[in-house]
Amino acid sequence: MTHEGRQLNTGAVPIIETDRLILRAPQMSDLPRMTAFFATSRSHMVGGPRDEPETFRTLTSRLGHWMLRGYGMWHFHTKADERFMGWAGLMYAPGWHEPELGWTVMEDGEGKGLASEAVTAARAYAARHQALDALMSYIAPANARSRAMAIRLGATFERKAELLGMSCDIYRHPRQEAA
Repeated sequence: MTHEGRQLNTGAVPIIETDRLILRAPQMSDLPRMTAFFATSRSHMVGGPRDEPETFRTLTSRLGHWMLRGYGMWHFHTKADERFMGWAGLMYAPGWHEPELGWTVMEDGEGKGLASEAVTAARAYAARHQALDALMSYIAPANARSRAMAIRLGATFERKAELLGMSCDIYRHPRQEAA
């Protein structure tokens, strides 16, 4: 099945519930925390820094990705306080080798297992419902935290690559029936 020929998905972004999180469609209420994140140097691993208008375009493009590809990034918030904490899911843009499993967690969510919980849920959903399994992740060589999380989730180093003119490492996630 080619990922280029996906049919237009006019349905809603699926909602996934885990023990502590709700993974759901990006919402306008996420913009302030996204803008704050993209204003920091932490965002350079995911295409930042960006100003508010650029961050708004990122937010809206995530919804467009769902519509055009039938899969995309979920934004996740904690059940306890409904605080937007990051995003996890799939992206496949021009220049990508194949769909990528990606993630970002806000600084106040680091070290709590929220990103790994969200990624595990997104990865399982993609395999079960979207015929996307054994996904890969592009990880910047300097991004030790993402590399460590990918390894904890069972991903293995596959090869060095280049994405949009930048060096990266490709990590391959295990097939879900083997995970």
